[in-house]
Amino acid sequence: MYNMEKGHADRHVLTITGSDGTGGAGIQSDIMTIAELGGLPLTAITTVTMQNTLGIQEFFDLPANVLEQQVEAIMDDISPDVVKIGMLRNEGQVKAVVRMLKRYAPRWIVYDPVGTTTRGERLYSEELSEEITHTLLPMCHIVVRDLNVQSLVDWERHGMRSIFSASIAAYLAQGMTKENAVSEAAAYVNRQAALAGNIEGRGAELYNELLNLIAEYHESHSDVQYYADKMNVSSRYLAQVTKRMAGISPKSLIDEYLLKHIKIALQSTDRTIQEIAWQFSFTSQSHFTKFFKKMTGETPTEYRGRQE
Repeated sequence: MYNMEKGHADRHVLTITGSDGTGGAGIQSDIMTIAELGGLPLTAITTVTMQNTLGIQEFFDLPANVLEQQVEAIMDDISPDVVKIGMLRNEGQVKAVVRMLKRYAPRWIVYDPVGTTTRGERLYSEELSEEITHTLLPMCHIVVRDLNVQSLVDWERHGMRSIFSASIAAYLAQGMTKENAVSEAAAYVNRQAALAGNIEGRGAELYNELLNLIAEYHESHSDVQYYADKMNVSSRYLAQVTKRMAGISPKSLIDEYLLKHIKIALQSTDRTIQEIAWQFSFTSQSHFTKFFKKMTGETPTEYRGRQE
């Protein structure tokens, strides 16, 4: 198995699915989701769609041998532990994927059956559904449609199942158990839906207000009470809101956002570690290093070195 650095989990995820030119689902959405969660996305495209926000106009299904060669090239070289499968449109594609899965036997196979669009348009035949049921499904460790999760998300909204399945795969690649990966993925989808304004109610309003405040003040304030005071609510109530909307505490939400922007600073600037620590209002470089290592398992210097 290929590892970016000895001692670190292999976070590669191979996603096998169709292309969505709008970026709302498909391979484009998978890449964004996996990368957002710290994974390393790899891709094999099954189908190119001609679509916009009004729907799909036309499909171009890649030949089975082309799909097989894409998967083979990735598996021979990088051999990811996690494979996520989405849109498969014909028997040749299904058989090619099954052959590859049998040959390489990845540790985790996550399948999100894409049988219809959110507008109810059928993407493959009943005969192909039977082929999938008898050959592909028995090989899968997680079939997303079979999961029973508590979520605030409207699953009929375009792309939400794609985000959910890709996030499960990304968490599995971090070494989580199946149960924890599904739970974390459900919480992640809730956060994404709330951020996009797709969950209604007072809780969603407060949650979105908190996200906006964190975006504005994260460099100078990382304490929950500051944000509770800005929103004129108690820190206890704020914790109830974030737990319901995202499955995590306000402090975790703040720290995750802070970490994301610290990583950007480490990757994209030549400022010293001390200067970045000051930028984000840490009292000392040692305090900054302690926070970063607690969140990532490595020091800022080690992280920056791996990006070069």
